[in-house]
Amino acid sequence: MAALIDTLREEHRNIARLLGALEHQVEIFAQEGTPDYDVIVGIAEYFLEYPDLCHHPKEDIIFNRIKTEYPKQVPSVDHLLSEHRLIHGRTLRFRTTVNELLSGADIGRSTIVDTARLFMEGERRHMQREEEFFFPLAEQMLSAADWSHIEGELAKRPDPLFGERVETRYRLLRERLLAWEQEYPYDRDL
Repeated sequence: MAALIDTLREEHRNIARLLGALEHQVEIFAQEGTPDYDVIVGIAEYFLEYPDLCHHPKEDIIFNRIKTEYPKQVPSVDHLLSEHRLIHGRTLRFRTTVNELLSGADIGRSTIVDTARLFMEGERRHMQREEEFFFPLAEQMLSAADWSHIEGELAKRPDPLFGERVETRYRLLRERLLAWEQEYPYDRDL
């Protein structure tokens, strides 16, 4: 099995952690409580940056290798990779809705909750399909030479939240996420 697939699975677990924390904040908001807006904004910012710049490009490189070397397998996973554009749009809608809320716009609580839930459900559904179909296909189809080629194409950019060095703008989110996980241990599957 390729180390890159392990990395992608670890990234999915980290994304699931963030979705768990976001879900907790959204439920507080849905019950007319006051959520931790710093956590919500930090998660939205992270989802606008990291998946598009680092996570999805890794998957795209794997997909392109499958497409080049094993074109008959492409139809079975092609839709998963095309979802990356849809995911970005859903993330942008979520972040825009959060911005509107924080700027004092007249936006209904149910609109905010629904937008957040659609975002979270879409993320979880996409990761689950990648875990069930795309990753196993890549592990089955790609040879050691293919994985070597893929590794050579990767530009390594550390995760700004879960990497060894947490970027300054994500430190507060990291601290709050870890505190939240101490209080509410996360054990949810993707």
